[in-house]
Amino acid sequence: MIISMFKIMIAEDDPEIRKLFKKILIENGYETVEAIDGEEALSIYDALEVKPNLIILDYRMPRFNGIEVIKEILQRNPTISILMISGDPQIDHAFIADQGIKFKSKPVRMDEFLSEIRNFAQV
Repeated sequence: MIISMFKIMIAEDDPEIRKLFKKILIENGYETVEAIDGEEALSIYDALEVKPNLIILDYRMPRFNGIEVIKEILQRNPTISILMISGDPQIDHAFIADQGIKFKSKPVRMDEFLSEIRNFAQV
Protein backbone atom coordinates (compact mmCIF):
# COMPACT_ATOMS: atom_id res chain seq x y z
CA MET A 1 0.00 0.00 0.00
CA ILE A 2 1.38 3.41 -0.96
CA ILE A 3 0.80 6.21 1.53
CA SER A 4 0.86 9.61 -0.10
CA MET A 5 2.80 12.25 1.76
CA PHE A 6 1.58 15.77 2.35
CA LYS A 7 3.43 17.72 -0.34
CA ILE A 8 4.37 21.36 0.22
CA MET A 9 5.76 23.84 -2.28
CA ILE A 10 8.02 26.50 -0.79
CA ALA A 11 8.17 29.62 -2.99
CA GLU A 12 10.73 31.90 -1.33
CA ASP A 13 13.52 33.93 -2.93
CA ASP A 14 15.67 34.11 0.22
CA PRO A 15 17.81 30.95 0.10
CA GLU A 16 18.38 30.85 3.87
CA ILE A 17 14.67 31.04 4.69
CA ARG A 18 13.83 28.51 1.97
CA LYS A 19 16.51 26.15 3.31
CA LEU A 20 15.24 26.53 6.90
CA PHE A 21 11.61 25.88 5.91
CA LYS A 22 12.64 22.83 3.88
CA LYS A 23 14.74 21.41 6.73
CA ILE A 24 11.95 21.83 9.30
CA LEU A 25 9.32 20.37 6.98
CA ILE A 26 11.37 17.33 5.96
CA GLU A 27 12.31 16.64 9.61
CA ASN A 28 8.58 16.58 10.36
CA GLY A 29 7.69 14.13 7.60
CA TYR A 30 6.55 16.45 4.82
CA GLU A 31 7.59 16.22 1.19
CA THR A 32 8.84 19.52 -0.25
CA VAL A 33 9.28 21.16 -3.63
CA GLU A 34 11.15 24.46 -3.90
CA ALA A 35 10.85 27.51 -6.13
CA ILE A 36 13.17 30.53 -6.02
CA ASP A 37 10.65 33.04 -7.35
CA GLY A 38 7.07 33.44 -8.49
CA GLU A 39 7.67 32.51 -12.10
CA GLU A 40 9.46 29.31 -11.14
CA ALA A 41 6.68 28.47 -8.67
CA LEU A 42 4.12 28.57 -11.49
CA SER A 43 6.34 26.63 -13.86
CA ILE A 44 7.05 23.90 -11.31
CA TYR A 45 3.39 23.74 -10.25
CA ASP A 46 2.32 23.21 -13.86
CA ALA A 47 4.98 20.53 -14.41
CA LEU A 48 4.19 18.49 -11.30
CA GLU A 49 2.18 15.35 -11.93
CA VAL A 50 1.15 15.23 -8.26
CA LYS A 51 0.29 18.76 -7.18
CA PRO A 52 1.25 20.07 -3.74
CA ASN A 53 -1.32 20.05 -0.96
CA LEU A 54 -0.05 23.41 0.28
CA ILE A 55 1.95 26.31 -1.12
CA ILE A 56 4.04 28.43 1.24
CA LEU A 57 4.53 31.71 -0.51
CA ASP A 58 6.58 34.84 0.08
CA TYR A 59 5.09 38.12 -1.10
CA ARG A 60 8.13 40.01 -2.36
CA MET A 61 9.82 37.82 -4.97
CA PRO A 62 11.40 38.52 -8.35
CA ARG A 63 9.44 38.16 -11.60
CA PHE A 64 6.02 37.48 -10.02
CA ASN A 65 5.12 38.62 -6.52
CA GLY A 66 3.05 36.50 -4.16
CA ILE A 67 -0.27 38.11 -5.08
CA GLU A 68 0.35 37.49 -8.79
CA VAL A 69 1.22 33.86 -8.05
CA ILE A 70 -1.91 33.45 -5.91
CA LYS A 71 -4.13 34.73 -8.73
CA GLU A 72 -2.55 32.33 -11.24
CA ILE A 73 -2.58 29.31 -8.93
CA LEU A 74 -6.21 29.86 -7.93
CA GLN A 75 -7.19 29.88 -11.62
CA ARG A 76 -5.57 26.46 -11.95
CA ASN A 77 -6.84 25.09 -8.63
CA PRO A 78 -9.41 27.16 -6.69
CA THR A 79 -9.23 24.85 -3.66
CA ILE A 80 -5.44 24.80 -3.13
CA SER A 81 -4.26 25.73 0.36
CA ILE A 82 -1.89 28.69 0.50
CA LEU A 83 0.09 30.13 3.39
CA MET A 84 1.66 33.51 2.70
CA ILE A 85 4.57 34.48 4.93
CA SER A 86 6.00 37.95 4.52
CA GLY A 87 7.53 40.87 6.34
CA ASP A 88 6.29 43.38 3.79
CA PRO A 89 3.90 45.90 5.40
CA GLN A 90 2.28 46.84 2.06
CA ILE A 91 0.55 43.53 1.42
CA ASP A 92 -3.07 43.67 0.32
CA HIS A 93 -4.49 41.92 3.40
CA ALA A 94 -8.07 42.39 2.18
CA PHE A 95 -7.33 40.43 -1.01
CA ILE A 96 -5.61 37.68 0.97
CA ALA A 97 -8.51 37.40 3.42
CA ASP A 98 -11.07 37.42 0.59
CA GLN A 99 -9.28 34.46 -1.02
CA GLY A 100 -9.25 32.49 2.24
CA ILE A 101 -5.46 32.54 2.39
CA LYS A 102 -3.65 32.25 5.71
CA PHE A 103 -1.03 34.88 6.47
CA LYS A 104 1.93 34.95 8.87
CA SER A 105 4.28 37.89 9.39
CA LYS A 106 8.05 37.47 9.21
CA PRO A 107 9.89 36.72 11.28
CA VAL A 108 7.79 33.68 12.07
CA ARG A 109 8.44 31.47 15.07
CA MET A 110 9.13 27.90 13.99
CA ASP A 111 6.69 26.40 16.53
CA GLU A 112 3.92 28.62 15.12
CA PHE A 113 5.01 27.75 11.59
CA LEU A 114 4.80 24.01 12.27
CA SER A 115 1.49 24.38 14.06
CA GLU A 116 0.05 26.15 11.02
CA ILE A 117 1.40 23.44 8.69
CA ARG A 118 -0.13 20.71 10.86
CA ASN A 119 -3.48 22.51 10.71
CA PHE A 120 -3.33 22.46 6.91
CA ALA A 121 -2.32 18.78 6.87
CA GLN A 122 -5.29 17.78 9.03
CA VAL A 123 -7.94 19.44 6.88
